[in-house]
Amino acid sequence: MPFTFNVEKPRDVKNALEKLKKMIEDGGGSLIGDEARGTISYNAVQGRYIVGADAIEVTILKKPAFLPEPVIRKYISGGLRRLD
Repeated sequence: MPFTFNVEKPRDVKNALEKLKKMIEDGGGSLIGDEARGTISYNAVQGRYIVGADAIEVTILKKPAFLPEPVIRKYISGGLRRLD
């Protein structure tokens, strides 16, 4: 079942997304997009993001049943915050 969460927008969105992209690609996934929107694919997790004025809205469209939402949320939001 899809779920959505928001991450506070980093000061340098382009840089944060580039570093998150590398982190995801190093793990065998992909992040395709730009400073406005894009898609995330990591193992069996698929989602998309949209950059707004104050936050990045992340929607996870598909995930394995055994993987809890908080783990995905922590990985993505923690990665963006850490990389800002």
